[in-house]
Amino acid sequence: MDKATEIASDYTVADYCQVRERLDPETPDSRDWVEVIAAFKRRIQERFLQPIKELASHDKEDPLPFRPGAAILALDCLLIDTIQSFREGRGTTHEINPAQSFKSFLRSSRFSEFNGRDRDEFFQYVRNALLHNGETRKDWKFRIDTDSLLTKNRDTGTRTIHRRIFHARVLREFRELCDNLRSPGDKNANARRRFLRRMDAICGVNMPVLRNFYFAYGSNLLEREMLRTASGAQPVGPAYLPGYRLEFAKHSVTRNGDAANIAKDASRMVWGFVYQMDDADKLHLADREKGYSEIQLTVFLVDNEDETQQRVFSFVAIEPCPKQCGPSADYFGLVTEGTEARGFPVEYLQDLKRRYALK
Repeated sequence: MDKATEIASDYTVADYCQVRERLDPETPDSRDWVEVIAAFKRRIQERFLQPIKELASHDKEDPLPFRPGAAILALDCLLIDTIQSFREGRGTTHEINPAQSFKSFLRSSRFSEFNGRDRDEFFQYVRNALLHNGETRKDWKFRIDTDSLLTKNRDTGTRTIHRRIFHARVLREFRELCDNLRSPGDKNANARRRFLRRMDAICGVNMPVLRNFYFAYGSNLLEREMLRTASGAQPVGPAYLPGYRLEFAKHSVTRNGDAANIAKDASRMVWGFVYQMDDADKLHLADREKGYSEIQLTVFLVDNEDETQQRVFSFVAIEPCPKQCGPSADYFGLVTEGTEARGFPVEYLQDLKRRYALK
């Protein structure tokens, strides 16, 4: 990447590379962070928000000199993709499924009018149709004179987007991202780590590829436990694995008892959490999981009512504990804490406690 290339007005790749090593995700109030976030805001303003504002200014003219609605909505779709790329820390376009990423954006409470079908079809018949064909398809329309963000006509099947309301809510999501980048706290520190990964990709900074999806079901449900071994792991979301059960059957000296394992069981399912990681972090994790062997699985990522299949790797015990020691109280507490933190079904946690009630 040419170091003179501008990321935004008055801020080049060279400017970013000069401060990159000083950008600590834990200290967002540093001068370097202030400058980088300001450059990011200018980038979005100059590429998307100001052009949309200029186009929308003609809405008030009568008669309309031209019809800017399709261009505005297409820019908003590009803006959504851009916001998500920074939220996810996307290094390449192949790391995250585009449809999954876009629909994840529309699951925000600001777009509560969209159900699962609406999100699927908006991605296909609005976002993709505008960007690839220059028009919306399958009875999706956009106007500025309807009463709500999304109007559905049950008789005709038509769904109409109020593009001004839609843009206003996309804008709020962008502002929320900027607020998170400036604010302290562990959650926002992780947001800054993902932000930096995206900036590194834009500026051509050498960075590892997050090609591996890992399904955690034990103590690694907790992000603090996961990052002890795989410091670059990025959260993807909760998922379930059908046809398996969670058990505590692999003896661990460091855990003073039996650690978690999964075993085939057609009548049950295991809830877990999926992370992305690079090859180095995967090796670190494999080195930590002594007594386990790697296994390839297909899990179902869950976000509200939507589910997406994802191929993952995980670990299963090579040999069960012959004494059936069971989990220690501390270790079992980590697993149940992770289960609660990730929002798994209450029945799942109750079943674990019933089967492994500690004496």
